Amino acid sequence: MITTSDFNQEKNKKKLLKSRKKILQWINELKFMQYERIFLEHLLGSHFLALSTPKLYEPTKELIRKLKKVENKGNELFVTIKIHKKHNATLIESIGFTEKLKFKKEHNKIKKEFGNYALNFKDIKKSIFDMIKEIMKKEKQKFLIKEQ
Repeated sequence: MITTSDFNQEKNKKKLLKSRKKILQWINELKFMQYERIFLEHLLGSHFLALSTPKLYEPTKELIRKLKKVENKGNELFVTIKIHKKHNATLIESIGFTEKLKFKKEHNKIKKEFGNYALNFKDIKKSIFDMIKEIMKKEKQKFLIKEQ
């Protein structure tokens, strides 16, 4: 016979498994963002001379500072999520569910931090792309003038 307690434990386990999927998604997204960040650093490096002009030097310096800050925050968030993943695994395996509220609070906090991190990263990425796009337009214009 299935008791209410058994039903609640099964329901809680399903919620934890759903949380685990979200945690794995966060980890994968963070890893991909790390590759994107490295690409952005290489992109900035490949346009170093154009970015070193008086007009672009300070904005570039600020973007590099933000990129470094986002790297550090990403590393911190990655560690936090890995610990959260361990908490999740522990709760899935345990019969008692006394830590549910603590875990849920931790999960919601990480969800908010991850959302803020992703939004900040996208803003930085857009700024870098916009800056490089302008440089490339100018280089193309110079090339076309030389061709004529």
